[in-house]
Amino acid sequence: MWSDLSAAWQCAFEEAWAAFRQGSIPIGAVICDAEGNVLIRERNRTAEPGQRNRRIAHAEANALRRLDTAACDPDSVVLYTTMEPCPMCMGTAVMANIRHLRYAARDPYCGCVRWMHDDPYIRRKHLDYTLTGNEPETVQLVMQSYHELRTGNDSDSNPVLAAFRTMNRTAVCTAERLFREKRLDSLADSDADAALVYDAVCICAAEIGKL
Repeated sequence: MWSDLSAAWQCAFEEAWAAFRQGSIPIGAVICDAEGNVLIRERNRTAEPGQRNRRIAHAEANALRRLDTAACDPDSVVLYTTMEPCPMCMGTAVMANIRHLRYAARDPYCGCVRWMHDDPYIRRKHLDYTLTGNEPETVQLVMQSYHELRTGNDSDSNPVLAAFRTMNRTAVCTAERLFREKRLDSLADSDADAALVYDAVCICAAEIGKL
C-alpha cells in the first residue's frame, strides 16, 4: 500500500499519475542523491502540449536532461522509474553515466534492462539496475494497461496488453475491470491524489487475484 512506499517511490508514482491525467503513458521518474533526497521529478509528457517532439518526451529522458552534472556526480545518484526503461531511456541512462537505477515494473514489450547482460559495452559498466517488482509492479502495469484500453486499443488484439498478460495476468484483468467501471477516469476527474489511486488499485488487484 501507499504507506509502505519510500518517499522516492511515492514521488515517482505521483508523477506517473500526473502523466495519466494528462493523457500520456503513465510513467514517472525521480532522481535522488546518495542520501535519498529527491533532486528531480519528471513524468512522461508524450500527450502534453508544448513538447517539440512528443514521441521522445519520456519520463527518464526528461529527468536526465535536467540533471546538472556540473553540480552533481551522476555516479552517485539513483534514478527511480515506475517502468523498465525503453531502448531510448536505457541508452540515455547508460550514456549519462547513471550507475544506479531502480525500476518498479518489468516491461516485456519494449524494456531494455536486458542490455546489461546482452551488450558487451554496457556489460563492462557493471551497472546496478534493479527491479523492485511485487506490488509496485502490479500498480504500474494496471495503470499502463488502463491507458492502453483508454486510448481505444482492443484488449484481445493489443500487443502491449498481450505481453503484459503473459507476465502479470492479474494486472491486466484488474485494468480491464477498472476500465469497465471507468474508475481511474472518475478518480482523475475528482482530483484524487496518487495515494488514493495507488491503494484503490492494490485493493482491486488483491480481489482479482483471489478469483
